[in-house]
Amino acid sequence: MTRRILIAVDGSDHSHRAVAFYADNMNKSSDVLIFTYAIEPPALPRGTGASLMANSEVYANMMKDAMKAGSQIGKAVRERCRQLGVSNETKFVERVTNNPGQSIVEVAKEENVSIIIMGNRGMGTLRRTFLGSVSDYVLHHAHRPVLIIPPEKPASRKSSVDNRKSSADARKASTDKKPTGAGV
Repeated sequence: MTRRILIAVDGSDHSHRAVAFYADNMNKSSDVLIFTYAIEPPALPRGTGASLMANSEVYANMMKDAMKAGSQIGKAVRERCRQLGVSNETKFVERVTNNPGQSIVEVAKEENVSIIIMGNRGMGTLRRTFLGSVSDYVLHHAHRPVLIIPPEKPASRKSSVDNRKSSADARKASTDKKPTGAGV
């Protein structure tokens, strides 16, 4: 059975983890992979008359740069798949939009995918509440399974305890059973 799998990419480490997760855990040669990238249009130029014409030329150049960046992401994803041994049939869908979450949901519906795989930046609850989250939007609007690959765990903190005498004292103090400090 052929699975149609949508992987949202944006060139970030988060989307690279989504591709790697697919390669390591889900890859089947019969899968059809659809990669989607939302190109955010530059802010519209302001002005009237001659300045509007000059601004529209600047805007066109900015849009061309954004499209080129999208094309570079597509090339990088194809290369990453090759490195990971993923040689499936692939399709790359670019959309110009201010709402990447909505774009991902639309592509998933149009391409009739069986699952969406995407990375997550790991914003805290407060930031996500005020700023929104692409993965949160997709999760609540896609009406199909969504696999969100979490960010890597941060490196654990290194202890500042080493082999000096003061460190030995610190280790001993941390294991003492007697209460210390104010009020003792």
